Amino acid sequence: MERLNNWRRRLGKLKTAAADRAAGSVEKSSRLAGEAYATALNWKNNSELSNWLTEHLSHQYPTIASKAMDAEYLRSHVGGSWHRLYDGGHTLTGSWKAIAQALPDADILDRVGTWANEYWKDLITTRGMPVVMLDHNKHVDEYLKHLDCVNVAQLIGGEVSGVSIYFNWNDPAKLVASAAAMDCSGLAYANVVAPLVSVIALGRAYFLLKGEEQESLQTLVSPALRGLSRSGSTILLIAVVPGGFLLHLSCGLVVGLAHNYAWDKVSENKEALLEAIVKHIKIARDGVEVSSALLQASAAPPPVTI
Repeated sequence: MERLNNWRRRLGKLKTAAADRAAGSVEKSSRLAGEAYATALNWKNNSELSNWLTEHLSHQYPTIASKAMDAEYLRSHVGGSWHRLYDGGHTLTGSWKAIAQALPDADILDRVGTWANEYWKDLITTRGMPVVMLDHNKHVDEYLKHLDCVNVAQLIGGEVSGVSIYFNWNDPAKLVASAAAMDCSGLAYANVVAPLVSVIALGRAYFLLKGEEQESLQTLVSPALRGLSRSGSTILLIAVVPGGFLLHLSCGLVVGLAHNYAWDKVSENKEALLEAIVKHIKIARDGVEVSSALLQASAAPPPVTI
């Protein structure tokens, strides 16, 4: 009976260890996939995913409501494909006012449903919808225009980036690495959502460290560099590799895995090297101390016997 109980305890320990390893693998894979997906999603301002979403999830045909939102552009033709930033009919309040004027006899539920449908049709496109309305200027850089737009692909990227934050919630170093990677890719591709999501990670990391010594902040320099280098490597590869979104997503995953492996190996080698150096310095120091003691003993006069 005792032997059977021992086997049961051993089996229970094996199951627990297997479950812990599986959970760790899922956590690591989910975090890596979230970071790589968010980086790949920003490729060329997420145009490929936006086009796919528009084709499959939105029907772009003009209606009374859409014409009301485009009324200023149809009158002046100012802004071209970027007219949503300037005409005032595509902000949250501007689009609602346009729908209300276009459907004066509709009840509130019809207006809300029509407004949601029309806003979705524009939000899902590559250009998306404006964050704030701008004054028209032909010399505004396209990067700034993209920075003032938000679309469904960016929102998806922000939510997926939250996966890495969730799995790193209690590790300030990993939170900083994820935030650095998101900020790098977000700023490179004018994604306004990713930096906002990374603020959560940075805030959590600060909360975890606020009760510790100030020197603890120095340990976050390496994770920040790790996140920047990983995201930078992915961006560079995506920029030179031709292909569609799925290929770039695969590249992001491969680069993420390779980067983590290389970084960990470098860290391991660095620690091993430092340990070896410290060990040899200690041996050398002990050898010097022994030699010094022997020299002092040999140089000392022989004891006088009486």
